[in-house]
This record gives sequence, structure tokens and C-alpha cells, in this order.
Amino acid sequence: MTTSFSHSDRRATPREHDRRRKAWHTFRTAYPTFLAATATLFLLLVALDMWLATRRWSYAAEIGWLRAGMTAAERQRSEIIIQTEQDKLRMALELAKQQAHWDPKLHLSVAVDSGRMYLEREGALLRDMRVAIAPEHVLGTTAGTATIIPRGQRTIVDVQSSGAPQLVLNGGTRIYASDDTLGPATPGDVRVSISDLKAVLPSIGAGMSVYFY
Repeated sequence: MTTSFSHSDRRATPREHDRRRKAWHTFRTAYPTFLAATATLFLLLVALDMWLATRRWSYAAEIGWLRAGMTAAERQRSEIIIQTEQDKLRMALELAKQQAHWDPKLHLSVAVDSGRMYLEREGALLRDMRVAIAPEHVLGTTAGTATIIPRGQRTIVDVQSSGAPQLVLNGGTRIYASDDTLGPATPGDVRVSISDLKAVLPSIGAGMSVYFY
């Protein structure tokens, strides 16, 4: 019977071990900075994974502790409150859509989720414009506080046509013109192209309604 051995089954000789050790020593000597940076990055990644795992466990434990401290009636009541708030928001959005659709006066409508703005009158669409909506932000408060741009009916309080045109709404929100498509709109504002805003500007005046939904 003939027994065959693959190349991988052959054990390395002492000379081959010495050659590998010398090669590794030469590599470490030639690239000490690279090896140190690689080791440091590896340790940082391991530490980050451990920290994230710890935070996740902490949050899960806290949520479990809070829920365990609630009675069944309290949990049911909190779920009802959450559902009620969601229903109220849906109703407010739907009401704003209906008001905008049937408003007999010329007005603007901003569909926040789809990033569109419409010039309308009593259900007739006069112009469809693409807009950029700012990240969620609270107007008139310290930066970093997050909320959504309030849905519902707003009013134009000032129309600025000189320079970069813009519309100022009650509450501080602006609809301003810019052809910069690289980033989001400024916090709390809506950005539209210069060509679109200039096209509708002659028809827009103070007191006009703007619906957000």
C-alpha cells in the first residue's frame, strides 16, 4: 500500500522555522510604525465593541426595570396615550391636507415627507416645486434641541425679493431660494431653487397661507 502526503502535511524543518523568524524580525524592524498603528487600531476597535455592548446591556436593563415597575394598568394606559398621540398627528396632517386642497385663495403647500412644495388654489395645482427640508430643529431655542417643523397652517409675514429672495413665515420659518444642492437647508427652514421661487414670487404676498403636512 502506498501512502501519499500532501505538501501541507509536511512539517517545517528547523531551518524553515529559522527562516520564518528572520523574515518576521526583518518585517518588524522595517515597519515598526505600521505595526504599532495596526495594534493600536485593533485595541481601540475591541474597546469600542466592549463599550457599545456594555451600553446596550445597560439600556436594555434600564428599560426592563422601568417596565417591570409599571403595573399592567399603567402599561396599558401609556400604550393608549402613545396611540392617541399618533392618531392626533395623523388627523392633524390629514386636516392640513384637506384645508390646503380646498382653500379658495392662492396658497403654498409643503409636503414635508416628500420634499415638494405646491402653489395651489381651490384644488388646482399651479406649480410643483422640489424643496429641501431642514433637519429637525426647535426655532428660538438653543441649538441641538430636536423637534419637527410644526405641521399645519402658517402665514407669510414678509416677502423679500431683493438679493436672494425669501419668504418669512410666522414662527420664524423661512422659505428661501438657493441653487446649492450639496447640503440640507438651514435649521428650521425650507430651501427652494431660485428659478422656482422667482417664478411664483409675483403671485405671493404677506398674509398668504402656507400649509405644512
